[in-house]
Amino acid sequence: MDLGLNQKVAVVCAASKGLGRACATALAHEGASVVVCARNEQELNETAAAIRAESGSQILPVVCDLTKEEDIERLVERGVEEFGTVDILVTNVGHPQMGAFSDLTDGGWQEGYEGVLLPVIRLCRTVIPHMQQANWGRIVHITSIAVREPGTPYLISSVFRAGVAALSKSLANELGPAGILVNTVCPGPFRTPLGEELIRRAAAAQNRSYAEIESETAEASVIGRMGEAEELAALVALLCSERGGNITGQVMTVDGGAARGLF
Repeated sequence: MDLGLNQKVAVVCAASKGLGRACATALAHEGASVVVCARNEQELNETAAAIRAESGSQILPVVCDLTKEEDIERLVERGVEEFGTVDILVTNVGHPQMGAFSDLTDGGWQEGYEGVLLPVIRLCRTVIPHMQQANWGRIVHITSIAVREPGTPYLISSVFRAGVAALSKSLANELGPAGILVNTVCPGPFRTPLGEELIRRAAAAQNRSYAEIESETAEASVIGRMGEAEELAALVALLCSERGGNITGQVMTVDGGAARGLF
C-alpha cells in the first residue's frame, strides 16, 4: 500500500531508540525525509546513519533537549532549512518521576509538566504555521496507556499525558478545516529500552526477578506478549499518511488488549 508520504517532511522526537526510532524508520521507508532528534549525539548519529542506509531516504539528526524552548525552535528551523517545510510531527517525550500521590512533591509535578506537556505545546506551536501554509499536516502524539488507565505509580505521567490527549483533540477540532489532522496513540508495554527499564524498576521495588515481572506484564494483554516497536510505528505511519485522511481527533490504545474497558 502506497501511503503517499514520498517527499513529505517529518520531525520525529526521541528517535534515537525505541518507539521514536521505529516511527522514524517507518516514515523513512515510505519515502519521507525525516528530522530525528534526541539528546545523546552519538546514539542519534548512529541511528540516523542506520535509517538512511536501510531506507535510502534523507535523514537529518538534530541534537535536542525537548525541555528547552530554544532547542525546539532550532530543531524545526534546521528541518525547514534542510527540507523547506515540516509536514508531519510525531511527538514523543521523556518519562516523568514515578510514585504514589503521597510521595510526590511540587518539584516532581513541575518537572512532569515541563518534561511531558509543555514540550508538546511548544512543538505544536512551532510546526503548525508551516502546516497551515501548505494546507496539509499530520500530528501524532505518542503518550501512554496511562491516559486510559491512570494511577500509581504512573500518576504524573497519567495527568500530563492526558493533558496531551486533550490538547490533541482540541487542535484536531481547530485545525481540521486547514487540512491538519491530529491524533494520539497510547502504547501499553512494548519491548523497548524504556519498557525494559520499567520492568527492571518494578523488579527492584518488589524484590522479584526481571523474568517474573516481564512474564506478568506480557500476560496482562489478551495476546500474551509485549508489543514490538514496529507494530506501533505502522499505525503512526498510517495516521501520518494520505490513506489516513479521515482519521483525526482520536485517542488510540495500542496495548494488545491490556485495557479492558469498552472506550
